[in-house]
Amino acid sequence: MFELSYLMLLLVIMLIISLVARRGVARVITALYSLVLFAFVVANNMNHTFNYSNIGILSLQFQLNFVSSVLLLLLSFVGLYISIRFKSTPGFQILTQFLIFSLAGLFTTRDFLIFYIFWEMVLIPSFFMIGMWGGKNKDYAAMKFFIYTHVGSVFMLLGIFTLYFQEGASSFNMNNLIAGISSIPIAYQAFALFGFIFAFLIKLPSVPFHSWLPDTYVESPSEGTVLISSLLSKMGAFGLLILFIPLYLNSSFSGNTVVPEIIIGLGILSLLYSSFVALYQNDMKRMMSYASIGHMAFVTIAVGGFLYLVASGSSDIIAEKLLFYGAVFQLISHGIIISMIFSLVDTTEKATGTRLISSMGGIARKLPGLSFLILAAFLASVAIPGFSGFVGEISILLGSYAVLKYYLIFVLLGVVVTASYHMFALQRSIFGPYNEYLGDIKANKKELYSAILPLAIIFLLGIYPALLFGFFNLTALPFMGVLP
Repeated sequence: MFELSYLMLLLVIMLIISLVARRGVARVITALYSLVLFAFVVANNMNHTFNYSNIGILSLQFQLNFVSSVLLLLLSFVGLYISIRFKSTPGFQILTQFLIFSLAGLFTTRDFLIFYIFWEMVLIPSFFMIGMWGGKNKDYAAMKFFIYTHVGSVFMLLGIFTLYFQEGASSFNMNNLIAGISSIPIAYQAFALFGFIFAFLIKLPSVPFHSWLPDTYVESPSEGTVLISSLLSKMGAFGLLILFIPLYLNSSFSGNTVVPEIIIGLGILSLLYSSFVALYQNDMKRMMSYASIGHMAFVTIAVGGFLYLVASGSSDIIAEKLLFYGAVFQLISHGIIISMIFSLVDTTEKATGTRLISSMGGIARKLPGLSFLILAAFLASVAIPGFSGFVGEISILLGSYAVLKYYLIFVLLGVVVTASYHMFALQRSIFGPYNEYLGDIKANKKELYSAILPLAIIFLLGIYPALLFGFFNLTALPFMGVLP
């Protein structure tokens, strides 16, 4: 067993070494950070609870479960990939390590107040990554990102305090506060639930709380975009899966299907809106920013569908498992795919001098290796069979049919439009006659070789998804205390 206390101590020590060591060491330590995280998850068999002595009202209980383990593995991959792919400044690497440390705490804590502290800690490195190394509108993007996410955080904190004071609790232990939510007045229950889901939908993000995302992704430095797109949206998804679902099902609203229907509606709206907006984008980076919203919309649909089935007393256990596990698979799949795509957009911009799709054209004739990788990444994003994106999305689609029935046509419309803008972008950028105005273009071979790592994982999980689910021995895991 690998104690969580040892993990956090090691991460802090490595962070301090990065702060005081010579230039170049920080990048190596980021890679070590990732390997230590991976070792921690594997050593604890992906399922363990850590109990330490409480400090006053703080409950020092931490837990590795299916969702947190998957996200820690994603953290490990992204940290390793960033250290291999990008030659960032030591300052950026230190912020990356601080971000990974904060997310590791966020995904494992079982105390609401500590959860909130880690939630806010993530905001610090993200804000400086955008504000210090971003594009020409970095100040606007950083401030917009800060305001949106912080407003959501305030509502979540109010929800936490509502549960704590109304229940008369002695600590902020999640298990106790979640179990006792039905004992408080229904108006306070509604406010607490609203505070949590509002914060999570902003971070996910879901339309109409999404407008911070395109500016943030576009203005962030390429490595910052990879980190924020692959990791920060998972905070909202984690909150929905691990906190909001049990909160709602333990509340007095548990038999009400209105809230799940609203969540499903927001998911479908996010998918359709992001798909149609992406269809008209000329900047490849902005287009893929909207694509990211569309991919995370499947998680929103899955959460809403799962809640609807449980709240309505459905006996369709298979659909519930397809939705829940499909959502979790979508998290790690999206994180890897979007990391690869934004890295390749960066390589393309360096090679051609532009991110504008209309200014490219025929680059496959000059850069076949880069074009192949872009094609593969886009096909993975479209969720073609054989890629990891297919597994999560098809699971959610199959599970959603039990809820949506013929309304599933709206989700399928979003899928079709998603495929359309991906293919349209490929047609105008890498295929067709070569745009001679680009001149003699060359791509960085080291950057292309580094893309093989995410592509290999995408193929492996797409062809053999049982590797992930079998790795976690799902038959031996309780289904988050919701299903038998």
